[in-house]
Amino acid sequence: MGGAEQLAIEIYKRVESARPGRAELLVPAKGDTRDAAEQGGMRYRSFQFEQLMGGGRVSSVIANLGLLSTVGRSAHGLLHVHSPFVYGAMRPFLSLTRVRTILHLHLDYTIEQLTWALKRPPDVVITCAAFMVERVEEVLAKAGARGTKIVPVINAVDTARFVPGDRAAAKRDMQVPAGTAVLLMAANLSPHKGQETAIRAVAALKARGIAVELWLVGEDREKTGYDVRLKELVQSLGASDRVKFLGFRKDVPRLLHAADCLLLPSTSEGLPLSILEAQASKVVVLAAPTAGIPEVIHHGHTGFLVEAGNAEGYAGNVARLLANPDFAQDVREAAYAQVVSQFSLKPYSEKILSQYDALLEAA
Repeated sequence: MGGAEQLAIEIYKRVESARPGRAELLVPAKGDTRDAAEQGGMRYRSFQFEQLMGGGRVSSVIANLGLLSTVGRSAHGLLHVHSPFVYGAMRPFLSLTRVRTILHLHLDYTIEQLTWALKRPPDVVITCAAFMVERVEEVLAKAGARGTKIVPVINAVDTARFVPGDRAAAKRDMQVPAGTAVLLMAANLSPHKGQETAIRAVAALKARGIAVELWLVGEDREKTGYDVRLKELVQSLGASDRVKFLGFRKDVPRLLHAADCLLLPSTSEGLPLSILEAQASKVVVLAAPTAGIPEVIHHGHTGFLVEAGNAEGYAGNVARLLANPDFAQDVREAAYAQVVSQFSLKPYSEKILSQYDALLEAA
């Protein structure tokens, strides 16, 4: 699941804990989110995502009517949507209900994408980071919307699941050669995520005689052939002994225990959960200053900000960290203290639930 789906499930759990029987998940009929809801015994209903988003006018109407029958049952209900595209597709039918609406933005959407989605503005727009607020304000102003509230709520991490571990023991368990540093990327294999930069950085470190391994966790979900391109790049750089393609994994917390650094040289993001997960696991993060990332990484203090395509910059900062273990530990501790105090699920959920309460009280 992506970060938006993970957070939607966590919010559902918090609502159910605070107000049993008051929440229900609406999930695509196929996919990891539905599987998680099923396996977790959660109350959920399915909708036909493909029909809603791209199946043509007739199938879209049918899919919308199915959603309408669900969300329109309560005169004073609340609908929290985690995708502007789903919200935009539902827009023509939302006016037929009396539910209050929240649109939650998790990525760095363009002005054009937001303009389409916000033709019928929701009651509240929640952004995953503060950087989005100005863009949403601009779109809403052009739409003449005056009643929509914009609330930045920075993403959060499950600090009970993502915890510090014994790095040396984890490396032994995973048969990492002694004296080898592990660099981890946990992201779908996609050009905008920056795996090519990470591979070039590892090749540069190898050329300096520094023992490192790069673990690429993720799949080419769109089946574009990007995974093949990456493997060809690894071979061409002579880094086949330094790069491991681990595919889809469900044990990311365990992998983080073995990692020295997390890399994310991405050109497009919102505020990635992988960064917060690494910080909660006391893993140093090196990431591009994209979107909301600078809101949780203070360069040289809680991590490092390096331009997305700057492979030498990533290599240089990794080398500096490995040569100065006390400095690396200071960065880990500062990031850990920040994420535990500011970005855990409890205060995050309380902020979301306060928006629910305010909307329902005003209904």
